[in-house]
Amino acid sequence: MGGAVAIAGLLAFAPCGARAQAFEVASIRLNKTGIRGGSADFPRGGERFTATNMPFGALVLIAYNVTVRQLSGPGDFLSEKYDVAAKAGHAAGPDEMRRMLQALLADRFKLAIRRETKEVPVYALTVGKGGAKLRRSDSPEGWAEAPRTPSGAGGIEPSSGRLVFKNESMGDFAWALSRMAGFGDRVVVDHTGLKGRYDFELTFERNRAAQESGIEDPPIFSAIEEELGLKLESTKRPVEFLIVEHVEWPSEN
Repeated sequence: MGGAVAIAGLLAFAPCGARAQAFEVASIRLNKTGIRGGSADFPRGGERFTATNMPFGALVLIAYNVTVRQLSGPGDFLSEKYDVAAKAGHAAGPDEMRRMLQALLADRFKLAIRRETKEVPVYALTVGKGGAKLRRSDSPEGWAEAPRTPSGAGGIEPSSGRLVFKNESMGDFAWALSRMAGFGDRVVVDHTGLKGRYDFELTFERNRAAQESGIEDPPIFSAIEEELGLKLESTKRPVEFLIVEHVEWPSEN
């Protein structure tokens, strides 16, 4: 990985470079707290990206809008955690914000990605025979116009064990399902045809033994059908995979 040396301090809050689609300023700090969990956030203004205690691999997922099952690379590097604070010079939509994050990762980490498309088994998220049981979100239009983040699309899990989704598109939901246990190495793709955003809850028994054994129909499958009126169907589809070909520990700049 280029023989670069790991650092433990703040990288200077400095311009990211003159390339197009770059953040105006950005800082990256190696997080050495050792605590579990992290978060990434795009406030509604659409100008800032912040991440706290986020694995490098998760930053790549956000930047390229892929699931964890579509990314491969050096495990020790992908799991290294960082704090990131970046600001664009203007309000940016989700596609432009992702391109800015891609440019930041290429600039600071010398990240080089190879894309590879293969036809593989997937789960297609579709609408069941009785129709979807979803409530249209009452959030303001454009409220969630930001790139997907693990904490954003994945739902909130209160103490009761329910997964609560707010202002969720079906693309977001499929992306979130692809991160859950119980799906083996398969990606979930949105084939519902449902537009807009929805508020809904999902409750299912977290049978760890079933999830780890990869049985055909873990509890979440029936919950999705019974509670949401949606269905997961096994099929094959072309899926794009990202392979990290080169990455370096960030150096001061």
